[in-house]
Amino acid sequence: MRTRSLAVNALGIFIVLALWQVAGMRLGEALVATPVQAAVSLVATLREGAFWPALWSMLWQMLIGYAAALLVGIPLGIAMGRSNLVLAIVKPWASLFIVVSAAAIVPLFIILMGRGVLFCTSIVFVATVWYVVLTMTEAARGVSPRLLDVARAFDASGFQRFRMVILPALYPYVLIAARIGLVHALRAMVTAEMFISAGFGGLLNDAGLDLSTAPLFALIVMLMLISISATGVLRWIGHRSAPWYRSQTGG
Repeated sequence: MRTRSLAVNALGIFIVLALWQVAGMRLGEALVATPVQAAVSLVATLREGAFWPALWSMLWQMLIGYAAALLVGIPLGIAMGRSNLVLAIVKPWASLFIVVSAAAIVPLFIILMGRGVLFCTSIVFVATVWYVVLTMTEAARGVSPRLLDVARAFDASGFQRFRMVILPALYPYVLIAARIGLVHALRAMVTAEMFISAGFGGLLNDAGLDLSTAPLFALIVMLMLISISATGVLRWIGHRSAPWYRSQTGG
């Protein structure tokens, strides 16, 4: 079954690449570079001295904002899921901020914070934390009452129920929230850097001004590979660290 699924995935990728190649050959490199041209440009980009410092600058600043979003969002989401009072206070703000694009708040943050590390990490935090909060809220509200009833039957205290029942039940969803948050953190970081023409976002901005779209496609593919690899690592951690992760997430 798994082999068949991988074959179907490979076929889907091949079809997209074939259509992309045909479109690139017909429209020309200035509009749509072919996969071959993008691959050649990707190799050239990886050899450039500016690429790796820009990538490292993006990643470490993004990770600071991402980690802060997890540290705030996970406990806040659990509190919202287990307390109607916290839910009533925080949910309106979560609903407001989650529909606001990171690009919409970047100019305001530039005015308030300038163009340094604080600006980038703050954008990542604000763009990520609410997705983590709402994911954990729904997970915490979905903890089976039967599990808690069993703990009460064994005279478990409130803290024991939280530590031994609620947290293990929520663990798979913590990693789901981390995966969702990571995708939005990457998007927000790239958006912020494109506004200030710095780091990886600055490279994307410069590539968009090139007469050939090959460098732009090369950077986009690189960004996709980074995102897929990072979320794959989080999925692997879940499978290795919790036997119940696969059954609860359907992975």
